[in-house]
Amino acid sequence: MNKLVPPLFAGRHDWLVLAGLLAISLVAWVGHYYDQPVSFRGACKIRIFTDPAQKLVFSGPQAQPIQVNGKIGPATVEWGDGGKIRIVSSACPCKVCVNMGWTDNSSLVCVPNGIIVDPTAAASSEIDAVTR
Repeated sequence: MNKLVPPLFAGRHDWLVLAGLLAISLVAWVGHYYDQPVSFRGACKIRIFTDPAQKLVFSGPQAQPIQVNGKIGPATVEWGDGGKIRIVSSACPCKVCVNMGWTDNSSLVCVPNGIIVDPTAAASSEIDAVTR
């Protein structure tokens, strides 16, 4: 009883289709990797929103850390090399915002203290989009 066992997974043409899909996925992944947003280098600004209705805008990098008063106490925002920012200290109990570390393109949030630090790129002269 030596019967021919059909292939369990794929035939010759199925392997070609899988190899083509793998190549397309690899090209898409490499394109996505090199199309990441440029980090905020040099001239950038941060917007800081606090719970007692304040909106502060700083162009940076600043030489001294920025002291911001939040809902439960002060917080300190610091600029680093390459336009990176972080919350150095805060009056919040768990210090999650301090442990977030350096960032250059995502917001830092201190929920108990009611502080949002939002980095934005410097205005460019290029048109991003036009809607009619």
